[in-house]
This record gives sequence, C-alpha cells and structure tokens, in this order.
Amino acid sequence: MKRFKARGLLAVMVVSAAIAGCGVQDKPSNNQGSAPTATTAPTIEPTPEIKEIEATIYLTDAELTETVENKVKLSYETDSDLVSAAIEALQQDAGDNALSLWKPIEVKTVVLEDGLVTIDIHLPDEARLGAPGEMFVIETLKQTLFQFEFVKSIALLVDGAEIETLMGHVELEHPMLKEQ
Repeated sequence: MKRFKARGLLAVMVVSAAIAGCGVQDKPSNNQGSAPTATTAPTIEPTPEIKEIEATIYLTDAELTETVENKVKLSYETDSDLVSAAIEALQQDAGDNALSLWKPIEVKTVVLEDGLVTIDIHLPDEARLGAPGEMFVIETLKQTLFQFEFVKSIALLVDGAEIETLMGHVELEHPMLKEQ
C-alpha cells in the first residue's frame, strides 16, 4: 500500500512538472517556408568628427579704449558650428581687463551660407552704448569672425530687420565685407 501511494505521488509530480514545463517552451514562429530567417545587424552610423581649433576672440578693455585678444579653443563639427561657437565665446568675459560688449546682446539666430554669416540679434536697453562702445561691438564681431577663411561677409540684423545703425551712432554696412 505504501508502494502504491509512493508511485501515485511520484506519477502526480512527474505529470505536474511536465505540465509546468510546457508553459516555458519557445513559441513556434510563423515561418511558412523552410528557409531560416536572416537577422540584419543594426547599422552603425559614423559619428561626426569633432574638430578643435585655437581661435582669437576679440574683447575690449574696461575703459573701451582698445580691443583685447583672448585665445580660446573651440570645438565644432561644421563651419556653421564654428561660427556659432565663436559668437558664444564672444559673449563671455575673459578676466578683469577683457570685457565682452556682446554679453548682454541676445543672439537669436546664426546662419552661414556661401561665406555670408547672417546674425539676427535683439538689443535690450542694457546693451545700448555710446559711439565708442557701438564701434567696438561691431569691430570685435568683425575681427572675431573674419579670422576664419570661409567667412567672406557678415549681415547683422536686429529683430529680423536691416537697420542703418546698431545703436544710433555708427552706420552699418549691409553686408559687412572682409577686407582683402
């Protein structure tokens, strides 16, 4: 009798294990043909090459009497990225005697096309300066961007429009051309 109970118990355990194992099996795929399916490896897109250049960013001294050179390293992928990086660096002070007059100026867009850099800015009231300051704002931009061989001209827009003067003192050229 004990043997019968042990065999019965063993049979129940084997059947239970078989039933439980059925739920873990791989489901058959819906392949109609006998050919195995080929799995494609994901394509690896090449990462763009990040270049680095040492550039000169032109700032002014605290008294607005002269430009001050500030050497920086700029990282970029395209020429357009380089122009944008240079303008961002132009908006940073570089110490006690190297001030950025571009810091309070809001740069809305920067576009490089066929050697022409078009910059659309917004001038808040705190960015407006007298004649010497306005002249340095324009000169530091020109000196900073014209150091790059691919920049031939600069169009400076204020809130999307060409204006005669940036702050009311110095006449703007449309576009400003690189001197040969």
